[in-house]
Amino acid sequence: MENSASAPAPTIDPANLPALLRLLGYEPAAAGAAGVPLRGVRNPDGSLRWVWPATLRQPLFLEFYSATSPKARLFSALVRLVFWCRLQGLFFRQLPGRYVASGEQAWPTADFALFTGTPGPNRKAVCCYDDTSDQRVFAKLPLGPIAVQKVQAETAHLRALGQQEHAAFEVPQVLGAGPDFLLQTSVKRPGAHRAASFDSAHAYFLTELLAATSVRQPIEASICWHSIEAQVAALQDLDGSRVPFGLRAKLRHLRLSIDASRELSFAFAHGDFTPWNCWLGPEKLAIYDLELALPGASLLYDLFHFEVQQALLGSRRPARAIRTQALAVATEHFPAVPAEELGLAWQLYLLHQVATGALLYHAQTPWHPQVTWLLNGWNALLTLELTSVLEHRQLALYDLHDYVQLLAEPGVVLKPRADNAYYPAPTSDLDLLLTKENVLAGVQFMQEFGLLQSAVVRSAAHMQSVDCLFLDGSLLTVDLLHQLHRQALHLLDAQAVRGQAHRDEAGVYVPSLGHDFTYTWLFYWLNHSDMPLGHLRYFQRFPLARQAGLLAHLQISYGLSFHSIAEASVYHEASAAHLEFVLRRAPANHRARRWPRGLRYLLSTATEFLRPGGLVITFSGVDGAGKSTVIEHVKERLEKKWRKRVVVIRHRPSVLPIISAWKYGKQGAEARSIRSLPRQGQNFGLSSSLARFAYYYFDYVVGQVVIWLKYTRRGHVVLYDRYYFDFINDGRRSNISLPTRLTKVLYALVNKPQLNFFLYADPEEILRRKQELSASTIRQLTQEYQELFGQLDARYRRSRYVPIENHDLGQTLDLIGEYIGQEIHP
Repeated sequence: MENSASAPAPTIDPANLPALLRLLGYEPAAAGAAGVPLRGVRNPDGSLRWVWPATLRQPLFLEFYSATSPKARLFSALVRLVFWCRLQGLFFRQLPGRYVASGEQAWPTADFALFTGTPGPNRKAVCCYDDTSDQRVFAKLPLGPIAVQKVQAETAHLRALGQQEHAAFEVPQVLGAGPDFLLQTSVKRPGAHRAASFDSAHAYFLTELLAATSVRQPIEASICWHSIEAQVAALQDLDGSRVPFGLRAKLRHLRLSIDASRELSFAFAHGDFTPWNCWLGPEKLAIYDLELALPGASLLYDLFHFEVQQALLGSRRPARAIRTQALAVATEHFPAVPAEELGLAWQLYLLHQVATGALLYHAQTPWHPQVTWLLNGWNALLTLELTSVLEHRQLALYDLHDYVQLLAEPGVVLKPRADNAYYPAPTSDLDLLLTKENVLAGVQFMQEFGLLQSAVVRSAAHMQSVDCLFLDGSLLTVDLLHQLHRQALHLLDAQAVRGQAHRDEAGVYVPSLGHDFTYTWLFYWLNHSDMPLGHLRYFQRFPLARQAGLLAHLQISYGLSFHSIAEASVYHEASAAHLEFVLRRAPANHRARRWPRGLRYLLSTATEFLRPGGLVITFSGVDGAGKSTVIEHVKERLEKKWRKRVVVIRHRPSVLPIISAWKYGKQGAEARSIRSLPRQGQNFGLSSSLARFAYYYFDYVVGQVVIWLKYTRRGHVVLYDRYYFDFINDGRRSNISLPTRLTKVLYALVNKPQLNFFLYADPEEILRRKQELSASTIRQLTQEYQELFGQLDARYRRSRYVPIENHDLGQTLDLIGEYIGQEIHP
């Protein structure tokens, strides 16, 4: 049935049913003439999926359906039941028009089923029918020039494989072929079934292919590697592609991480080996759809593809489970392959498959839902391979940005200041504007991210915040907003901001310049602060005419005039009061709307108030041990890395002023305190010491409640430069002379901070820094503090008392950071 004279297949729109049927030798019947009516099943988007003559008595179209899941098997059984009961007309609508055979095609016969194909450049229609000898035949009909190449390639592969007898598998027999079609026999044998799990029959098939075609060579010499390099390079050069930037960047990183001089086995591969492209028969495995066959694929390419495609499109399992399962199956069936080579082969499979798929989907419009499933799944799998190559925070940014850009309603990055939103400043948070439904999905995405050590979710009326600690210790705070509010005030219309957003060079949606400036300006002014320098410099980069337009908008919308962006960036209390007045008068902030928002804000604030709060950390040590330097660095790290608000308190809560303030006033007392050296007080009397201690002790007992209400419950971190422990071991510093046993016992009623650090060093080093104490006093105090911290650590299990020898600032800060990390993200 060769037909070499047929013309090359034109590009055919699958929605054009007459054009499709013309490939089968059918044409629309003339008005009033007899013809064959058709029935069909549509895809969720309304396009036709399967078409067959209304006279068909058996559901022949199920030959195109992979019934491997319970749901699929149930659907298949119900369809067969409907046909057995002759109830097709009740469940499958008749399509418009009738068709008659034109006589230009010798196939198919009267009974056939037509699959309109999977969208994309490789799209082909597939017709199933029984020929005159009752042999089931499949006709592949390419619908475009690329599909023509694929069908011709499959024809060549089938003929080459068909020339040999295979012990473990069989392939379809080519009955006829031409530039615009391929006729092949069915390979489904009686008793055959589809297997969703890779088993010994699949392994025998791969073993036979490896034995016949395997070649061991350096990776860099293989066809596979040359293809990977070309495809990955092509992906980097795409402009305006819907294929997300993060996935393309990770392909580049993974390719660069592989040592291409290493040797590996390469062999012929099916290329699209999946449960739905093979039948597990009683004797052999039958394979078909070899249009993507690869002459030199990396080791076990088909095994990995079988596992990945089934997991991503079938069971929808998470990436880590897919990777674990794929490598476990490979180890079980191919135990002779070293684990190191399996890992390398797995990475080469991912590189080739993802790069191939990404280029295919770049050329394909529109995308069906499975494309998004695959892109998100591939992204997660690539992330697992790069855990030792890239910071986990960066990998999370890749994946999250890709995820929100692939949503039906993509997210918008607020206050985007980096040249590429995928690479923000190391200490920057990420603010995303999404729909309310996508906010919840975004929170779930972050909570399920494969490299997450812990995540703390904080809810507000208009947003959800996720504080992420990753396995490598890096951090990222993500604010997912669905409304642009501040407390009860509506600032901007979120739907308008999303609607007017545009894609930047990396494909990320960012607000228009007007929305960006207005939201940034409102955000800081309504928080009673200046616009930070980084934001100011960003807006000053634009031409003066555009800056003038931004300022004109502030004049028109809020009645505030500024001569420059720099002037507008500086917070002014009177102007801010006017701004709030104008906002309250806006229709969006009418009382009927503002009050419910205010109530929701109060409820979310109350809910947050009841959640675990902030953290209290104390630093003790003799003068010269380096407390001030350490506290300064810890504060900076907490603010920039951990994104925490930090309050530094000296010695005590200071709800009550120092005693001398009653006599000299606050400023005079502070000046005298600065001029005087520690431990020089002349108070040695018991009664006066009791009085002074009682005053300060009352400050601790009452003040700890104030600190808790004012800071800790709001999530702040409080750093104490010295704490109550000085009253126990170094009362002379506070001009107090009391028994240690008394002050130690009364610690029971004082707040127990979560972390307490005692910093010490060699007396010689301390004296080099400050010559305020003798070497013997330093040794004595150091020993007493170490003993005290050991006793307290054994007694109060919910607090930690940690002595640290501060001889290397970097090591000290790293150790303190580990303890802080355990408290913030337990």
